[in-house]
Amino acid sequence: MLILVAVFFSWSVIEVTNGSSTSVRYGLPLFSGLPPEAQAAVKTFESSPPPNGTSEVVNGILVVNMTAVQNATFSDVFKPNFIKATPGEPIVIILNSPQVITGFFIRLPDGVVNVNAIPGTPSYVYFLAPNQPGNYTWREPELAGYDFSYMTGTLEVV
Repeated sequence: MLILVAVFFSWSVIEVTNGSSTSVRYGLPLFSGLPPEAQAAVKTFESSPPPNGTSEVVNGILVVNMTAVQNATFSDVFKPNFIKATPGEPIVIILNSPQVITGFFIRLPDGVVNVNAIPGTPSYVYFLAPNQPGNYTWREPELAGYDFSYMTGTLEVV
């Protein structure tokens, strides 16, 4: 049994270090888990951020720098709390949380996107916008504070 555990752990370390696995632990994606074209888009975005500092299309990929900040109203925890995308557009979200363990959960027609972020360490998530136009609500999946279930945002696909 110990041999199986050692083999599994070694295999996991190899996958994480070469970028073929997206996480060290479930729900905490690393930069190395992004596809190469998404990594290039994030590097370009971070080297010359847009004037608004939150989102920009880089080489056909929408890069969104999102910060989850706890506040007194809980109505605007996610900054930005609105993302506009075109059907099938690749999206990279850089999720930052300066205060508490937080997350990003959105149910799309093709599946669920769920990512966690710990304070001080950005998490990266890559997905394609749904092909069906509409509004998709993301939520705070972690028990991050009072009324955490009201911590939401919207992905609008037009």
